[in-house]
Amino acid sequence: MPKIVILDETTANQIAAGEVVERPASVVKELVENSLDAGASTISVEIEQGGLTRIVVRDNGCGMDEEDAQLALLRHATSKIRGPADLSRITTLGFRGEALPSIAAVSKLTLKTRTATADRGTFMEVEGGKVINSGPAALAPGTIVTVENLFYNTPARKKYMKSPGTEGGVVGDYVFRLALARPEVAMRFTHNRRQVFASPGTGKLLDVIASFYGSELAREMLPVEENSGDWLLIRGYTGRPTLHRSNRRQVTVLINGRYVYSPLVTMAVCEAYHTLLPAGRYPVAVISLSVAPELLDVNVHPAKLEVRLAREREVSEAVTRAVRKALVGNRLVIPGAVLREHGPGSREESLPRVPRFFPPEAGRQQVLFPDHPPHSLPPAGRKGYVAEAAPVYDHTGPSFPAVEYVGQLMPTYLLAAGPDGLYIVDQHAAHERVLYEKYLAALAGPGAASQMLALPVNVFLTHREARLLEAHREFLASLGFVLDFFSQDTVVVRGLPPDFPPGEGESYLRDIIGYLDEPGRSPSREDLVHHLAAQAACRAAIKAGEGLSGEEARSLLEQLAAAGNPFTCPHGRPTIIHVSHQELAQRFKRC
Repeated sequence: MPKIVILDETTANQIAAGEVVERPASVVKELVENSLDAGASTISVEIEQGGLTRIVVRDNGCGMDEEDAQLALLRHATSKIRGPADLSRITTLGFRGEALPSIAAVSKLTLKTRTATADRGTFMEVEGGKVINSGPAALAPGTIVTVENLFYNTPARKKYMKSPGTEGGVVGDYVFRLALARPEVAMRFTHNRRQVFASPGTGKLLDVIASFYGSELAREMLPVEENSGDWLLIRGYTGRPTLHRSNRRQVTVLINGRYVYSPLVTMAVCEAYHTLLPAGRYPVAVISLSVAPELLDVNVHPAKLEVRLAREREVSEAVTRAVRKALVGNRLVIPGAVLREHGPGSREESLPRVPRFFPPEAGRQQVLFPDHPPHSLPPAGRKGYVAEAAPVYDHTGPSFPAVEYVGQLMPTYLLAAGPDGLYIVDQHAAHERVLYEKYLAALAGPGAASQMLALPVNVFLTHREARLLEAHREFLASLGFVLDFFSQDTVVVRGLPPDFPPGEGESYLRDIIGYLDEPGRSPSREDLVHHLAAQAACRAAIKAGEGLSGEEARSLLEQLAAAGNPFTCPHGRPTIIHVSHQELAQRFKRC
């Protein structure tokens, strides 16, 4: 066994830096939090190439004198706490004294700072944790930190960085959430010398939301407020049920002016929307909690994103109550018929009615599942073919006899009678399956054609969302999407894949963004094509509660019979239930 040795200072600092500095966004977060603790009213964040080559954070805070500037580069040197007792009542964003030395250990860092009472400022240049130059500097009161060549001396960390566009999107997302936490501070974010985002610093949370998401989305946000005595105050904004996303990333949680990751609060917000959103859809919300400092433990991880809350159950219940009160107070009532749908995008008031056409058939006798139904999918060997997630129908197994359409129930289910019993078909799930296979076939080729839109659609995105789409631009073009990146936050949809309903261009893009942006997801082409076809089918399919004529119902049954897998919808729900003659007889006590 090797002998135990004490690591040299450089290696120890690089290891410690790994806990604080994971990517460029971590650097920006730590530096902006330092600026906020310094009392800054304006903060500028400038990055180049996603922050991998250059990061500059400027503020007009209190600044530091020469002695403090030197101490700030030493590990565990801080002005924010003095002893163990202070850890139980932390009121600042930083307190560990690790940010600057950790960043300096894995980059080339320049610190310039000046107090308001000093005639001149101080600068220090640090490379790999070592001070290589220092002296006086001319600058306005405040601090400027420049970080260059991040991870230049830790190639193992650098090789795991994403593309500059992706890393820049994550940085922009952090700056936005920090601006939400402090709406009284004007923040500006610039990427490759182009301004991406600027908050006005008016002190109004809704102004920050509008500056990032746009005024149209801001108008869909409802105020939230709940006062639970002297220990908890809840404020913020939450979206109307018509405003939803495919993941929880757009639920922002702020506690005591700090952006945090809190599954507890996020789940409490989502719980308030129970029955108001389709399955797999989540609200857009910004919830700010003010709690007594002794009830919040931020000393959980060096990154300070994870926190622990005392009285968790009471906090969760209060958040759900506050959000629900905002929804009820605005008379947001969802009709009962809508609640019967369980697929994403199935609420009728949030989606335009898609015209449908079922060709009339001459006879009433229909073959629901013939012995050899035609294939609607490309053969398995064709390039681009996507295997389905749902079980594939085995055409060599038992076949179903001819059945006769009887009628529609509720109106949600189609009833058909056959020599071996009763068949109950979920009309939405059945139509989903039919459309899914149609869309999947359209997307299966290596270079799908496009249907050009008569009226192009402008889609307003966040910087992160736009960069995510841009990173997959070629792939989306291969599917038939014709996109123009009009500006850094606006995408114009000019064309869609063939056969896709033309009125849902924005919905398709947001579904794709939500899918790609899911934490920990690395989707393949096949996964994304399946997801897109399934989402498009769910949006376009007839809904529960829609009446069908006899011709339409019989045509739907015939199309389902021709499907490659007629037994489930793309999400795995059953399309058909069979009740045998024997089961019916047993129910009526005939045997």
